[in-house]
Amino acid sequence: MERYWCPPWGHTVSVLPANRLPSRPLEVDRLQGSFDAQAKVGTGLDSPPEPIEAGCLQRAWQRFLTRVHLLQDALGQIVPVELHPAQQLWQAWRRGVGSAEVLLRFLARSCQRSLLGDYACLRPAP
Repeated sequence: MERYWCPPWGHTVSVLPANRLPSRPLEVDRLQGSFDAQAKVGTGLDSPPEPIEAGCLQRAWQRFLTRVHLLQDALGQIVPVELHPAQQLWQAWRRGVGSAEVLLRFLARSCQRSLLGDYACLRPAP
């Protein structure tokens, strides 16, 4: 992972590869496959997760469940507001936006949010 030092701010900045999630040891395609399986979209994961990855994926889904209303507000123009269960929202987002990678980019650029948390790196500079 690339890291850069910003002398005026006194902080380091990490640049995540496109296939990684912030603060999670998961690749986006594995998260997408797991969430697809939870929402009954497509075939799910190509290969079963190892125990550690399975725990990470389960915690990611649980975190997603806590953010459904916040994300629904952020993506309200893409999916109907009346959809409430997380499975229905994930299905609609996948149909409306496409891949999880595209969804993450949209959330970061347009809403300053991420799927599983709102990180300082997504906030505009002061």
